[in-house]
Amino acid sequence: MLKGLYKVEFETPRRKAVGVIFADHGRLHGGSSAFAYVGSYQVQGETITGAVTSKRHTSDPNLPSVFGFDEVRVEFRGSSIGDFAQFEGTAAEMPSLGFKAVLTRISG
Repeated sequence: MLKGLYKVEFETPRRKAVGVIFADHGRLHGGSSAFAYVGSYQVQGETITGAVTSKRHTSDPNLPSVFGFDEVRVEFRGSSIGDFAQFEGTAAEMPSLGFKAVLTRISG
C-alpha cells in the first residue's frame, strides 16, 4: 500500500500545484520545479497518516507556494485505492488553510 513513485496534485484555497513524490517503507521524498518534499507516513488499516516538509530550493516568483510560505510542515490523513491516494491536512504555519492532495502512481 502506497509504495512507489507518484504524481502529486495538491491545492489550498490559494492555488494548485503539481510535483512528484516517492513513497517507500514509511519515507517520502520528492519535489517540483521550486520545492523539495521530505517526510514520513504510517499505514494503520486503511488509513494513512503522516507529515511532509516542503522547502523552496529555487527562487522564482512565477512558482509561488500554495501556502504562501517557502517552508511548511504539512500533517495529512487519507487512504489509497489501487494506484491512487487522497489526503487532506493542514500546515503548522497556516492551520486555517486546508490542504488536499491526490496521488497517482507512475511506477511501483
